[in-house]
Amino acid sequence: MKNYIFVSIVLLLISGCSQSTSKESIRFMGIIGDVTVSKIEVIDGRTGERHSITKTEKIEQFYQLLNEREYKEMKNHEDLKGYIYCAVLYSGKKDFNITFLGDEIDINGTYYALNNPILEEDIFKVLE
Repeated sequence: MKNYIFVSIVLLLISGCSQSTSKESIRFMGIIGDVTVSKIEVIDGRTGERHSITKTEKIEQFYQLLNEREYKEMKNHEDLKGYIYCAVLYSGKKDFNITFLGDEIDINGTYYALNNPILEEDIFKVLE
């Protein structure tokens, strides 16, 4: 009986800790809100080459790439110079500038730590 109570308390503590962590992390949709993206421009920072995404299926694929991660806002982050990929998401309400920095991302000047990095290969797959 004592073991059962001990295990119950431990599980309760673990679930409480995991819930407080998830409150600090948000999904991409929680950052930009409920907007309809009509076009995405992706810029290769090394070559300056621009890729326009206008097909609905590719926009959804790109959006899914962003939304399947958790974002945690970073305070007092220094601005970085240079990037491998940058994207602009166009919607009727507001445009979103996104700079991909591996396990970090800059969205309209606010830096976020990612629970799972967005790799160059991930972005390239969407651009194919």
